[in-house]
Order: sequence, then structure tokens, then C-alpha cells
Amino acid sequence: MDALIHIKRFSLAHTILLLVFLHWAGASHALPAATTAQTLQVGPERVLTTPSMAARLARSGDTIEIDAGVYANDYVTWAQDDITIRGVGGLAHLKSSGNISNGKAIWIVAGKNALIENIEFSGAKVQDSNGAGIRHESGNLTLRNTYFHHNEFSILTGGDREASLVIEDSRFFRQKRAGRFSHGLYIGELGRFSITGSHIMGTDRGHQIKSRARENHIRYNRIEDIPGGNSSRLVDLPNCGLSFVVGNDLHQADSTQNVDAIGYGAEGCDDRSAQERQLFVVNNTFVNEAWNGALVRNHAGGDVSVFNNLTYGRGRFLLGKGEKANNYFVNLSHRRPGSWLPPRKAKAVDGGRELDSHGGTALLPDRVFVLPVGTAARKVHGRLDAGSQELPQ
Repeated sequence: MDALIHIKRFSLAHTILLLVFLHWAGASHALPAATTAQTLQVGPERVLTTPSMAARLARSGDTIEIDAGVYANDYVTWAQDDITIRGVGGLAHLKSSGNISNGKAIWIVAGKNALIENIEFSGAKVQDSNGAGIRHESGNLTLRNTYFHHNEFSILTGGDREASLVIEDSRFFRQKRAGRFSHGLYIGELGRFSITGSHIMGTDRGHQIKSRARENHIRYNRIEDIPGGNSSRLVDLPNCGLSFVVGNDLHQADSTQNVDAIGYGAEGCDDRSAQERQLFVVNNTFVNEAWNGALVRNHAGGDVSVFNNLTYGRGRFLLGKGEKANNYFVNLSHRRPGSWLPPRKAKAVDGGRELDSHGGTALLPDRVFVLPVGTAARKVHGRLDAGSQELPQ
């Protein structure tokens, strides 16, 4: 039996060495670089059984396909440029059950351009309580149909102003740290951050989204507390940034840690240009179960515009300096369970105003969030309704 195990291990080791040789030999003898990209397949029944094995072989431009299933305590640094990593046949689940050995994240992304899709991350924790599903250290990263849950943080990014993060159609649930607050998404001082069609909920005591990026696009998402939830702000932009918060479903529980849903400039914006001190909050529906509060709190005195929003509950639309118009309150008791639509006879119906684009970026919504993730076209009947969803005829 021992001899058989030895033979299997010997065979696997030599197979991997052969793959390494062929992979790199192909690169040295290929003609144009564009033709050298290869696809590496990962799965329990394949030669490469874990993502970390593929990472040791992968080169810039490659695609890594990971079979659906659970990959336990497998930690990777992706340093390649122009790389695609995707789950196939369902979500590939990267599950951590103890302190992560690299002290940072299940996956560290450090290449120039990366696309990650159909991947699930859970259980990330480290000794200093800053463990993440993904640590984004540099370059442009796109996440599509990813699922982060029960981590200390879902995503932590660095402060590379040349870098960007794009998130599409993804889920974030119950990020939590023992004895400390957590943020659902924590974005550093990137050049650009965008999230669309995604569902963020259940963050423990911290902000659901916190971003220090120079430019932020938060469109067509559902950002909400769970029943009895204790998150702080739904969106916190502490250093301002040119920011667009458009067409989102927003929910705040009565047990929230902070009654202001969106914060702007709370930690100072002195190093930001006039262009980077502009916030547009347009066509969102805010379900506010708290006793008071505001949809937007402007700490910095930047140029804040709040238009076409609908609030179920109490509070203000804007606290601090800024312009507001065509915003409507509806009594919380008039909301149908689970609905984000305005009541049929509410002033919010056909109550939106037309808005010009800003610097080539549309301010008015053309899509709506749909469960479980994603967006659909917004069908306007007559004039635009206030809020995130359009009342059907």
C-alpha cells in the first residue's frame, strides 16, 4: 500500500513538472505573444487539483477554469497580468477554516488586469482581524457573479490611484470580525470604483460599502440590513470623490448603528479637486425603519445633488450643504411587504425630473436591480417616477 501511494505521488509530481515544462517551452517557441495564452483546468478529478497549483503554472494572458466544488484552505497570489479566473459548472467555493497563512486574504490579486467570475469566498480571517476574501493590491480588477460571505472583510483594496475595481452581479453577506466592526466592502484610494447589479446585506456594525476612491459609481444595487441588523451607513464616502449613487434599493433597520444612510466627506477631502468633491444621489428608494436620520449627510461642504428619491419612513433627504428637488416621503406603513415601488397614488409617481448627464455620465437611471443579482431595463410610463423602481401601468 505504501509503495502504491509513493508511485501515485511520484506520478503526479512528474506530471506537474511536465506541464510546467510544456507551458513555458510553448512560450519560448511561440510566434506572436497573443497566441501563447492557454487555458488551465482545475478540479478534484483533474491533474491540477487546486487553484494554487494552477497559479504556479499560469502566465500572463492565461485563463484558469475551476470546476464547481469546495477548495478548502487553498490560498493564492495571482501576480500575472491580463488573467481570467472563472468557476465552471457552478460556483467554485474557496473556503477558509482557520487563520490564513499569508496574513492577508484567500486570494491576493497583484497583476495589471484580472477578471474573476463565478467564485465564492468564505471564512477569511487572519491574526490581525483584517482577513479578506480578496486583497486587491494593484491593477484593474473585475469581479462578476462572485459571492462573499462570513469573512472578516469581503474585499480590501490598496491605494493605487492608477487601479480600478469593477463589481457586477455579485453577493455580499454577513462580513463580521470578532470584537470589532467590519465593512462589507472596503475600497482604498483607487482611481475608480464601480458596483452594479449586486446585493449587499448583513454587515456587522461597519458600513455596507466604504470607499475612498477618487471616482465612485454605485448603480442598481440592493444594499440593506437584515432584520435586527446593526450595520452603520449603507454607503460611506469619507474622502469625497466624484460619486454617482443612482437607482439603488436601500434599507436601514431600526437597530442601525448610524441613522444616516449615505455619508460624504466625514474624514476630510482636502486633497481632492473640485471635480472630486461632487456627489449625485438620484432615483434611489430608501426604506428607513429608524426613528430619524437622513438619506444623505454632507460633512464636507462639497457639491451635493439629491434628486428624484423616495423615502419610506422618517428623516431628511439631505443634511448639510447641497441641492435637492423632486424627493418624496411615504409613510412606512404604506409600503407593501418587500416592495420598492411607490404607492399607486403617491406624488412620487411621474414625480421625477429630467436631468442632464454630467461629464458624459448619465444621471437618470435606465435599469433596475433584480433578485438575486443583476439588472433589467427600466420601463418608464409617462414621466419618470421618483425612486429606484418604476410603477407598472
